[in-house]
Amino acid sequence: MDQVMDQVEEFLASHDYSDSTKGNYKRIFGRMLTPEGDEALTAAGLVARIKSQPNWGNSQQCVAVNACRKYLRWRYGQAHPALGAKIKTEGSKPQRTLMPEKALELLMSFDASKPKGARDLALAALLLDTGLRASEICRLRAADCDLEQKLLTVLVKGGQWEFAVFSDRTAEWVGDWLSVRRAAPGVGALFVSAHQGTQLTRDGLKCVVRAWGATLGIALSPHDFRRSYATIASLFGGPSRVVQLGGRWHNMAMVEHYTRALRLDAVRPYLPVANLVP
Repeated sequence: MDQVMDQVEEFLASHDYSDSTKGNYKRIFGRMLTPEGDEALTAAGLVARIKSQPNWGNSQQCVAVNACRKYLRWRYGQAHPALGAKIKTEGSKPQRTLMPEKALELLMSFDASKPKGARDLALAALLLDTGLRASEICRLRAADCDLEQKLLTVLVKGGQWEFAVFSDRTAEWVGDWLSVRRAAPGVGALFVSAHQGTQLTRDGLKCVVRAWGATLGIALSPHDFRRSYATIASLFGGPSRVVQLGGRWHNMAMVEHYTRALRLDAVRPYLPVANLVP
């Protein structure tokens, strides 16, 4: 299997994938590829392998089949029999979104008189205002966060540098965090461990956000803030095009995808029973 994973490393090194994509592909290939080689693997065989994996939902199955086709094409060429493998994409159910009341409850839950509370308040506010992804907020450097202009620049998915703006109150809270932030030598990340001063990692961020959710009595993940940004900004009257630019989406379809909960909730004032029986 070591030889197979060496081939995987060569494949990944020859493609410009993000670190998170590379990590996911390694996990997929570790389950899908065999030490004997997969030159004779058929499309049906690949689909069967993928669907036999426990706890892989439709989304992960689709990622896996696409990843395997790319690898097999790179490794064995265009004539490989498994390149025709397909798994139908199923529509996803609306995912978790913080509505304004719960977002405010979260912001008010932090004890900003302590370094960790100051960090978490600044972190939550910046996630809500910008909709940055987990990897983006973790790699955000303090030097790239302009509190006077309330503007930041960050390396985003796809390897491009993008701008994001944030509010006066968020700038205030980020400034409060910076006044108590103690980073380890050589660490330029804005968000660091309140105790060790090391850069906050994706896994560390997940643990932090999960703990926030436990305080509120809900499940919560970093990506929920991307949906929450789009939903809350829209609720407060943000035009779709402006919300799109603020979230750094390249098409309006993504804004519509991330605000599905909002569009459904908007019908509440018009529900028949609510109007028949005040």
